[in-house]
Parts: sequence; C-alpha cells; structure tokens
Amino acid sequence: MKERTQEECTIAVPPKKYYDILGHKLVPDHTILSEKEKKELLEKYNIRPDQLPRILATDPAALSTGAKPGQIIKIIRKSPTAKYTTAYRLVVESDTVESFSFTEPSEEFSISSEEM
Repeated sequence: MKERTQEECTIAVPPKKYYDILGHKLVPDHTILSEKEKKELLEKYNIRPDQLPRILATDPAALSTGAKPGQIIKIIRKSPTAKYTTAYRLVVESDTVESFSFTEPSEEFSISSEEM
C-alpha cells in the first residue's frame, strides 16, 4: 500500500453559500435597514445601536443578506396572536471566526496511517 503524503491529500471546502436559508419556510424575513431607516428607528425608540440585541456577522441569515458589522437587520416573524412581530438586531463581528475557517490540524492531534 502506497503511503500518502500531505501534499497528495485534498480537502474539499464547501462553497460559502450553497443553500439559501432565507427561502426556508421556518426562517423569518431578514432585511437590512438603510441609513435613513436606521436613524429613524434609533430616534423613534430613543436608543443607541449598542442597546439593540445583537446578531453575529457569521450568522447564516446575516451572511445570506450580506449584512456587515454596524448595520441593523429587521426581522419579521409570524405570530399566532399578533399576526406579525418585528425585531431588530445590530450586526456585530464574531470573536470566534477561527471556528468557521478550515485550518491544518496540529501535530499534537495528528495520527499516522498506521494508527487508523
């Protein structure tokens, strides 16, 4: 049996967007507010952006809408009592970006082909 070197191995990485989750019936509508809408929202409720609940920029819904940190997402959910409810989320950067990237395993956790 021929031993394989690291150079011969290929890791398949899925494309960033391979399924539009916003089209799923259980995912509520997500819309990025314009700067004008953002200003009106903050004035209406007399709040600062950092007082809003947050959503990570790496959240699948935020990625699908193309939201960037600092933007506000409007989420409209179906409600059994009020027909629709509206929520707003401030897009923030993720501090766990490493968990979403593909990296080489460290030697400490590598196993040789004989051990498999």
